[in-house]
Amino acid sequence: MVWSCISWYGVGYIVDVGKNMDKSVYLSVLQDDLVKSMTDYCKENGLRMTDFEFMQDNVEWPPQSPDLNAIENMWNTLKKRLFKQYDCPPVSMDELWTRTFETWYEITEKECQIYIKTMSQRCIDIIENKGLWINY
Repeated sequence: MVWSCISWYGVGYIVDVGKNMDKSVYLSVLQDDLVKSMTDYCKENGLRMTDFEFMQDNVEWPPQSPDLNAIENMWNTLKKRLFKQYDCPPVSMDELWTRTFETWYEITEKECQIYIKTMSQRCIDIIENKGLWINY
């Protein structure tokens, strides 16, 4: 299992979690890797981590929240590229990870922006659909 994030400025670190992601693994990944991604983002854009204090968990998420996760679309893009880019399946988990890692970092800033640009419309659609599934 892997974890990563995307932003307007491109893909974040991709991490091989190596097992199923339960609550403790997820919290560990967030503490280690999300903070690393945010720290790099802040350095590149002249921000401080405290500029993100507004990002509190005060939002009530709809039941179909994958519709509000642009990264879900990016995982699909990654999967399609992996199938298209290689003629044969990987022979080991190490080879699969190497291919995934290399292909992930080929994703451009512009590609991330395409998915992120749709978020305001997704929010409108989710509200209009009373929190249920939308077509994204």
